[in-house]
Amino acid sequence: MARIRELSVGYIVDSNLPFITFESTYLQELFRQLDSDLHVQVPWGRTTAKKDLEDILSLKRAAVKEELDEAVTQIHISFDLWTSPNRLAFISIFGHFIDRSNLYQSRLLAFRRQIRSHAGENIAYTVRNVVRDWGIDRKLGVSICDNAASNDVCLRSLYTTLDASVTRADTGARRMRCFGHIFNLVAQAFLYGDDAASFELQSEAYGMLERAEEDLEHWRAKGPVGKLHNIVKFIRASPQRTEAFKSHAREQEEADSYKLAEESTAELEVIQNNATRWNSTYMMIERALIKQSELNSFIQELGLEADASRRVPTADILTSDDWKVLREVSHILEPIYNMTMRTQGWGTSGGHGRLWEVMTGMEFVLEHLEDWKVLYEDETANSATEERRMIQGGEPELATGVKSTPARPSTVDKSESDPHVSHDYRHDFNATRSRRYTAVAKQLFRLVHLLAYSLMRMPFLYILERTTYMTMLVL
Repeated sequence: MARIRELSVGYIVDSNLPFITFESTYLQELFRQLDSDLHVQVPWGRTTAKKDLEDILSLKRAAVKEELDEAVTQIHISFDLWTSPNRLAFISIFGHFIDRSNLYQSRLLAFRRQIRSHAGENIAYTVRNVVRDWGIDRKLGVSICDNAASNDVCLRSLYTTLDASVTRADTGARRMRCFGHIFNLVAQAFLYGDDAASFELQSEAYGMLERAEEDLEHWRAKGPVGKLHNIVKFIRASPQRTEAFKSHAREQEEADSYKLAEESTAELEVIQNNATRWNSTYMMIERALIKQSELNSFIQELGLEADASRRVPTADILTSDDWKVLREVSHILEPIYNMTMRTQGWGTSGGHGRLWEVMTGMEFVLEHLEDWKVLYEDETANSATEERRMIQGGEPELATGVKSTPARPSTVDKSESDPHVSHDYRHDFNATRSRRYTAVAKQLFRLVHLLAYSLMRMPFLYILERTTYMTMLVL
């Protein structure tokens, strides 16, 4: 019955259920119907479930410890911080290695409270304790984390404390920056400017202070994307208004008899974005483009209301040019979104997420944005010279935190090279190529500012008429 007890605890943990789950009268009767002896043989009480969890944790920890000790490679770690809805800070730390069967493995090493501030030294203290608890301080390889400056401080403190001979350059070589986070910074700079963090904090502050009108103005200043944000917020402000929009969509769909062969979109809800996750803005735009006619007619219908509070503010109503810009923004962001999702895999069994995809992915996105830049160059040539010079030549502050690869080569396990691609990372990735990818990351920021500036100066349909290769921009 040990296996049954383990599975029952696994069910509780995996589903985030309370320990009293199996005390349910209905669940116990269900087990009696399946096996009359099952309930008698296996205790289902909360105390037993908790003890079983502690016993299983101890056994599994020992198994993971054995895997780490027998790994044929160094133990590489990745970590990130998360703040819970009740404002508690947590840090998760994973270990990545090749086991004795030459298979890639990832194991959760810790998920614990991050006490004190998010300063680099404090994070290093937590990570160092976890590394030593598992006994891998002598086998520690590279560390993967996002591009926050505090992580630079964290890793310098971590590596130099574990090994006094480690230099600053050595630490830089072991610093693997998160590919997805680089793209996150690129997209946020494109959507919200070179000070996206301040934009996010300001929006959060308005929300906490319940200064709704100022928050609307704050978003409205970002053009069509901000206006769409306000419209979605207006629709989702109450269950009644959300249902009214759905009812309107159903009525419009019934009236459009020529769409009988198309899939229904009436029940699709509009998606609310936030300033933290750029991909939420991309998904908001994608859904809005699908429901464009429904949104326009619903806003027009609300415009007949006598009560101004029941109408969408005039300043937030999207014009036809606004919709063109939104469609254009969607085309620019789509490959970035697809590449971000593509590289989230574990890189096993032919799946996505291997190192070679990161290298080629950076080049792919750069070429994608450069293609768009070429389209704008002629049309923006007559724009204000000084403003144009600042956008093209200025170095956004965010770029200082982005160096997509180490300053010098790092020892990389052979498993990181894809067997289907004739590219040996350890051989080809020299200092010149390192500088190339650093330049690529910085160039991304220059391009997104140029594109964001140019979007308001040339309609998307005009671009479409002038080029025949737009369809190649989609993965």
